[in-house]
Amino acid sequence: MKRLLILTAILTLMVGAANSQVLKPVKWQISFKKVSEGVYDIICKATIESGWHLYDTKLPENGPLPTTFNLDEDETQDIELGEFKATTEAKTEKSEAFNMELKYFEGTVTFVQRVKLKKDKAKLVGYIEYMSCSGGQCIPPAEEEFEFELTK
Repeated sequence: MKRLLILTAILTLMVGAANSQVLKPVKWQISFKKVSEGVYDIICKATIESGWHLYDTKLPENGPLPTTFNLDEDETQDIELGEFKATTEAKTEKSEAFNMELKYFEGTVTFVQRVKLKKDKAKLVGYIEYMSCSGGQCIPPAEEEFEFELTK
């Protein structure tokens, strides 16, 4: 019985240690704001941990994954999209890891996607796909999902 308790305690510590090593240097707050009848801004605010950066929406080919705004086309066919863009200017630097000039954000950045409803009511279902790095360490591409009910 004593061995079982010790084994259980060791396994619990190992699982806790493994979970604490998952890196998530970017936290998202996704909301919407009605601009006019049937027109909304989808507001995607990223808070980026110190020492990390989040890549811009437009990057050269063969580089890291840009930040993208993706909609589930089956669910959102009644919504017309504008352009997904940052409200602040991205920084630029030569990346040694990718051997190219890359645009990125540090601290916080807000992206806005304007959408227009084609009908009186629509469901907006999608995700933001992004990649972030710190020095030579990058997290694999990650996603942040969202879902909203919008009405004219």
